[in-house]
Amino acid sequence: GAPVAMFSFTTCPFCLKSKQLFAEELGISPENFKVIECDEDPEGNAIRAELGKRTGRTSMPSIWIRDEGYIGGCNDGPGAFPLYDEGKLQEMLKTAGALK
Repeated sequence: GAPVAMFSFTTCPFCLKSKQLFAEELGISPENFKVIECDEDPEGNAIRAELGKRTGRTSMPSIWIRDEGYIGGCNDGPGAFPLYDEGKLQEMLKTAGALK
């Protein structure tokens, strides 16, 4: 599978912001960045319930990186943006093979 997976809702502003961070700001290619839109997936509610069991959170987005596991959402858990601001997200993505 892709080194980065994001469980998302198409209309969620935090999901849109996070997708822009990975795709545009960081330039992660589509083959390295899998987005699962839970509001369009027939299994979406079951996926969200499973994420809740695994992470203790049902908020979206739910972002996962190979070798790191769950990194949280947009701004929480620790979250994509706090990690990005600290330079840690870029390192995680390089380790996962998503960024050169």
